[in-house]
Amino acid sequence: MIKRIIFDLDNTLIEWKDEYWDGVEEALKSEYIKYTKQDIKDIENAIDRYETEYNTYTKENMLEWINKSVNIKVNMRFLEKCLEHFSNCAPNKMNKEIYETLEYLSKKYELVVLTNWFKDPQVKRLEIANILKYFSKVYATETFLIKPNKEAFMKACQNKPEEAVMVGDTVKVDIEGAINAGLKAIHINKNAEKNSKDYITINEFSELKNVL
Repeated sequence: MIKRIIFDLDNTLIEWKDEYWDGVEEALKSEYIKYTKQDIKDIENAIDRYETEYNTYTKENMLEWINKSVNIKVNMRFLEKCLEHFSNCAPNKMNKEIYETLEYLSKKYELVVLTNWFKDPQVKRLEIANILKYFSKVYATETFLIKPNKEAFMKACQNKPEEAVMVGDTVKVDIEGAINAGLKAIHINKNAEKNSKDYITINEFSELKNVL
C-alpha cells in the first residue's frame, strides 16, 4: 500500500525558467570577475552537466568543475552568490491547482521532496512558493548519491520502496531510477500521449488526484 509520495522539485513542483540563469552574470559582476557572454554560457552548461562527473552535490566539487570547464576562474564567493540567487527562483504565487492537489494528497499520504541539488536553496524556493508546508522532509543529494542511483530513492522512501511512489518529469533520472529501486512511478509530461507499461504518465499536475 502506498503511504509516501516522493516529488522531484524542478519542473515537477516548480518550473525552472531560463531567466533564472541571470544569477550567474550577477555573481560574476559582484566579484568583479571579467567575463564574456560565452563564459556565462559555459558556466551555465557546467552547472547543468555537473551530474555527469559527480555523484553528490558539494560546493567544493561544483567550484572545481566550473573552473575545469570554463576559461575564467571563479571563487567560492561567486558560487555562494549564485546559490543565493537560485534560492529565490520561485514564484510567490503558483497555479491554484498545485495548491489544491498538494492539499488533497497531504491528507492521504506523507509527502516528501527528493532533489538533485543543494538543500538550503531548494527549501527556500519551496517556502517562497508557499508549498513547503505540505512536505514532511526535503531530501537533497549532498550526503548521498544523486538520482537515478538507488541510494537516493532508498533514502527518500526510508527503505520501504513498496510503500512509495515517485513523481517526476525526467524519465531516466526520476522514473526509471525509481522503478529500478523498486518504487512505483508517475511521469508528468504535458506532451505525452500514452502510458508506458512500467509507469503512469499524466499531462497535468492536478491529475495526481485521479491516480493516487
